[in-house]
This record gives sequence, C-alpha cells and structure tokens, in this order.
Amino acid sequence: MIALVAVGVYFMRKNTDQEDYFVGGRGMGHWHIGLSVVATDVGGGFSIGLGGLGFVMGLSGAWMLFTGLIGAWLAAVFLIPRVYDLARREKFLTFPQLIGHHYNGRAAFVAGIICAIGYLGFTSSQLLAGAKLASSAFVGLDLNTALLVMGVIIVGYTVMGGMKAVVYTDTVQWVVLIAGLSLVGLPMAYHAVGG
Repeated sequence: MIALVAVGVYFMRKNTDQEDYFVGGRGMGHWHIGLSVVATDVGGGFSIGLGGLGFVMGLSGAWMLFTGLIGAWLAAVFLIPRVYDLARREKFLTFPQLIGHHYNGRAAFVAGIICAIGYLGFTSSQLLAGAKLASSAFVGLDLNTALLVMGVIIVGYTVMGGMKAVVYTDTVQWVVLIAGLSLVGLPMAYHAVGG
C-alpha cells in the first residue's frame, strides 16, 4: 500500500500539464493500457460479483462474463482505434468531450452526468469488493476499516498521480492477480474438488 502511494507521489512530481495528468501524456504503451483495463474489469467486481452471480444463477451467470468479453473485444478492435486517433488529434481529455464533438454541448453535459453516476457506482462497488477481500484475508480487520483504508489509498494515489499512476499500478496489480490465481487459487480449487 505504501508502494501505491509512492507511485502516486512519483507521478505527481513528473506530471507537467493537463495531458500528463488526465491522459498520461498520450504516450503510454498499449500493453500497459490493456492490462490496466483488464485489471479494472477483473478486479473485485469480477472476483466477488461474478462469483456471487454464478452462485445465485448457476451456469447461466457465466453469460455476463462471456458477453462482457465479446463487447470488450469488439470495442478494442473497432471502436478504440478510431476514438484514440480522434482524441489525439482534437486533444480531448474526457469522453464527454468526444460526445460534444459529434453532437453538441447539451449531449456532452448529459454524457458527463451519466459517466459521473456510472463510475461512482462502479468505483464504489470495486472499493467495497476489495475491502471485503481484505477483511476476509486479514484476521481482525473489519469491513468498515478496510473500506476506509483502501478508499484513502486508492483515491489518494489516483488524485496525486493521475492516469499514469492508475495505469502503472493496475499493471502491477494484474501481475499479482494472475500470479495469485495461477499459483494459489487454481491449485486450491483443484484440490478442493478432489483433483
């Protein structure tokens, strides 16, 4: 957790303007951006949310994951390259600016409200899922304390370091997630079902 805050402080000192802060200077590699998106999607929301959905709905709950993967692939192949080129050319910093470019200021305003409400809910659920994982992993850590600690740290390094801090910490978190799943989660699940 100290390392996450340190990354935020590091990029806070390195950022020189709005483009550095909001869009990482438009110079981050595709691998880092891709891993950041995947780490965000596969984070607490998927690890707890889809597990719970599978428990409640059975195998039909897997359609959520399947359709989400198809949508992400279609966006990555067809939509993002076009949006990326336009955003770079027009110097957009936000999605509502893109909507405003194609429509008008009122549409951009509505898009901004939708983004704010949607990401408030998404981020809140991710923080809650992470706090649930932390409180179950550490004996004596109650959910409220875990939520407060994780919220302060995540919001702290994000606000301090901007997009680069988020993308680079997500990349590290993706590696930790895959290592934990491969080296701990899958072997334990394999053993738990009897081989």
